[in-house]
Amino acid sequence: MIIFRNIFYRQLFRRIIIEIRARGVVAFGLVLLASSFSGVISVSAQNLQTTGWSWQNPLPQGNPLTSIYFDADKRAGFAVGQGGTILRSENGGFSWTRQIPPTESALSDVEAIGPRHAFAVGARGTILETTDGGKKWLPLEVGFKDHFYDAEFSKGDQKVGFIVGTYGSVIKTTDSGKTWVQLDKQVDSHLTKVEVLDASHVTIVGDLGVALTTSDGGATWEKSEPCGTVDLSGAGYVSPDEILVNGKGGCVARTSDGGKTWKRIGIYSTVDLLTMSMTENGRGYMTDSNGRVWISGDGGSTWLPFNLRTNPKITSIYFCDGMTGWGVGEDGLILRTDDGGLNWQRLSFGSRNSVNDLYFQDDEFGWAVGANGKIWITDDAGGNWLSVYSSTKANLNAVDAVSYDHAFVVGDKGTVLRTNNGGIAWGPGISGTKADLLSVYFLDKDTGYAVGSDGTIIRTRLAGAYWERLPSGTEYWLEDVIFLNKNRGVVVGDRGTVLTTDDGGDTWSKVKLNITDNLYSVDFLDEKVGFAVGAKGIVIRTVDGGETWRDLESPFRSNLYSVNVYGSKMVMAAGDLGRVAVSSDGGETWEVQPTITTNTINSVVYKGGSNLWIAGIGGSILKRTRPLSTLSFSAPKIPPILRPSSRKDKPRKPRVPIVTIPDDGDIPVAQPPGENQ
Repeated sequence: MIIFRNIFYRQLFRRIIIEIRARGVVAFGLVLLASSFSGVISVSAQNLQTTGWSWQNPLPQGNPLTSIYFDADKRAGFAVGQGGTILRSENGGFSWTRQIPPTESALSDVEAIGPRHAFAVGARGTILETTDGGKKWLPLEVGFKDHFYDAEFSKGDQKVGFIVGTYGSVIKTTDSGKTWVQLDKQVDSHLTKVEVLDASHVTIVGDLGVALTTSDGGATWEKSEPCGTVDLSGAGYVSPDEILVNGKGGCVARTSDGGKTWKRIGIYSTVDLLTMSMTENGRGYMTDSNGRVWISGDGGSTWLPFNLRTNPKITSIYFCDGMTGWGVGEDGLILRTDDGGLNWQRLSFGSRNSVNDLYFQDDEFGWAVGANGKIWITDDAGGNWLSVYSSTKANLNAVDAVSYDHAFVVGDKGTVLRTNNGGIAWGPGISGTKADLLSVYFLDKDTGYAVGSDGTIIRTRLAGAYWERLPSGTEYWLEDVIFLNKNRGVVVGDRGTVLTTDDGGDTWSKVKLNITDNLYSVDFLDEKVGFAVGAKGIVIRTVDGGETWRDLESPFRSNLYSVNVYGSKMVMAAGDLGRVAVSSDGGETWEVQPTITTNTINSVVYKGGSNLWIAGIGGSILKRTRPLSTLSFSAPKIPPILRPSSRKDKPRKPRVPIVTIPDDGDIPVAQPPGENQ
């Protein structure tokens, strides 16, 4: 995919792609471009504003999804997941709209009793209801605070429904969800899945091998352990008396007498089975922890595994009939099949490889690096991220740049990459080490430093082509490096390690601190004032260039992996659970900035106004859609880093990568069927 800043050229390029597809042209470069571009023109959810954030990658979003449901018309559907995520589709999943629920609690299941009437359940007794297709979700106060894992309504009139959760909790409705009553507990273990055939026949499974079956709507229950004490995760009906369950260790069991006795079915695998779906024609589907889909055509008596083109973890599947089904999973993955599960295509777009670091040269021009050798570039503030060829599969951990042309990347096993054309192509450098390199910093296009595992510090004076090892005096992992001028540098690392140099890295001195927590990131406002963050939410500040440090109050007790400073007072830190902390007074006080993800954040970049990006696991990249409303700040009076001003660089040119990589390349992107299908 080529990034064009001019709208005319963007429109022209789209016409070219349409013409290529129409004529069936198979040219390697153009096919790659087309497959990358398809995700951009198919998803509109990226522009949706919720709490001031938008997803840039993956799309429509990247939070883990736990459940998906489609109406019998195969068009209207919902998907739910972590962070209160609710997605709505009106066209079979080919486009999605993010809906705004009244909670941020994790949602574990969604169930509909019509095209526009649906329920979602989740943590802390959450039950949400919509009667208008999700335009408005309202919480139901049922008086129960158990975590709810699953909900299902009877296949007939859909008046009877059950919800199950922690510590054996089962609640029931007989009026389509208007009122709910709690049933007598049969067990104390967590119940994770309920399957409702009709108003009378219900099966519930859960932890410690528990299976509960009833033929009288829950008045009485048959308790059993079909797989011993291994956790069960799925259930399905073939007939009122024929029931299947599955769980960990490859266990599949079947009963022909409504749950009184069970027989194990051998699948010749000990993989953990995650979910099950049975259709009316006797076809059955399961997914496992290795990303495989298992299919049965004889009511569950025999099962055959089918590999997807990668191993994403599919946590929920739903089939409307024996042919059309959907699946969701980690990192916002959404899939669809139209041939009974033999082939699956993606309804989500973008890479799901974790993003380990971001760097922006200005408000629009930036780079991202991550797992499996991934490098992405953007010249439109992240509206489009283009994956480019890096020539390596090593995890890439850090990126730094000194101009629009010259950028540098480091990664595992001593990997060093460099570009002199803004990322169009990357070439390797000779680092002279096999250590994992975790951070890189360049003073100019010739002189740079990198740090990593086992106390590694290396330096280059040849634009990253060749590097030399410097003595650090420690074997602790070093996580981040920054230079305040050509002589003064600061490194932070594990067990509270802080190193400083005043001779360009020839010698390093260890700063004595009364902390033993790992420090993961460091940044400076100027040559004196700087901040470091790390494990358990630790934030420390220096006002003398790193010679002494003071512990600051932090709003978090979870790990912080990145800190970024802007201007004379603005400081931002991010880490576990999608959390972002913001200080507008140089770290004296902190406020929590809400986000729309629970994914771990590895990098935060702030350029003022709404130019705030966060990135992390699962390919997550998010950007603010409006300025931070609760904070006030002024433009920086001094540059936060002492480098040549980027304004002196020659004007930017549109970047055309030599080789592009399709957004993830593992599962083909779904193409909407024709209107007559």
